[in-house]
Amino acid sequence: MTESVISPQPKCCGAVVYKNDIRRKLLWVISFTLLAVIAAITDVLCGSGTLPWKVALNGIFHPEQVSTMVRVVIWDLRMPVTLTAVLAGIGLSLAGSLMQTVLDNPLAEPFTLGISAAAGFGAALVIVFQTALVSWLPVDYLLTANAFIFSLVTVLFIGIFAARCGLSVEIIVMLGIAVHFIFSALLGLAQYLADVNQLQSLVFWMMGSLQKSNWTQVGINAAIIAVILPILLLLSWQISALRGFGEQAQVLGIPVAKLRMLLLVFSALMASAITATIGVVGFIGLVAPHVARMLVGEDQRFTQIMTMVVGALLMTVASIVSKMLIPGVILPIGMVTSLLGVPFFLWLILGRRVRRN
Repeated sequence: MTESVISPQPKCCGAVVYKNDIRRKLLWVISFTLLAVIAAITDVLCGSGTLPWKVALNGIFHPEQVSTMVRVVIWDLRMPVTLTAVLAGIGLSLAGSLMQTVLDNPLAEPFTLGISAAAGFGAALVIVFQTALVSWLPVDYLLTANAFIFSLVTVLFIGIFAARCGLSVEIIVMLGIAVHFIFSALLGLAQYLADVNQLQSLVFWMMGSLQKSNWTQVGINAAIIAVILPILLLLSWQISALRGFGEQAQVLGIPVAKLRMLLLVFSALMASAITATIGVVGFIGLVAPHVARMLVGEDQRFTQIMTMVVGALLMTVASIVSKMLIPGVILPIGMVTSLLGVPFFLWLILGRRVRRN
């Protein structure tokens, strides 16, 4: 009788596979980071105006060698717009990833809980009724502050109310839907009572725009992301476990309820700050996390970084398209992201349906 001899697998085989997997993920992150940097530079170069590309490039990398006019155009007008696009992509994509984790729903995004409707009503109070919760701020920041406060307080209310009821996913979603319809109705009332100029301003804000970006807004958004991102990276293992096991992650010693509440607050902070700055911009928070997971998987050490890189890339590309699609016209950024995001959204829904069948 012939005995089959099975040669044992080398002990180092698993380590080699792991190292190759890590190397592949790092390669994806580096590649997309380079693409995002190229897109950001291109966005600065193709700003409004007739500034030649060579002069603009020189103004970016050697500002001391160009005229004052070029420096003002590059660093005071175009650069804040581009950096706001980058930060908006990072913030919205991370917020979307966290929201999908908290709600255990791959189709969730930052506006699932009514953030956009709440921010829109906060903006409507300033535009239509000249009323603000923080009237002591300079006039230029009243709208941004009002939108931020309304959207943030709304999500915090949902989180606190849901925590008292057990912080279940179903309760959070139902509260979010209720809040969305309440603020949508109030926003509709504000639009009905607005005059022509007020209605035009409100609609323009709801469509999203990068053109009023400034260095103060860049600094605030950068500070919020800079505080939250290291904490998310430190919690990457717990977030990975929560995504993989859901409520069962408690077996691994993870405080699921507290973690969900923390992620909900972080998501609300980033989404509220970005929405208050540039208005309502959809689909970035939905698309970027899915692209990141398709490329690097569910290991949150890489997924979070990849998500923010993809988000920054998508927003800067959308900014470029908004300037180049119709010569002489800068389209609202929310319109462009929706046009770019809808095909992916349909593919995602149809793909899930095919897999179920």
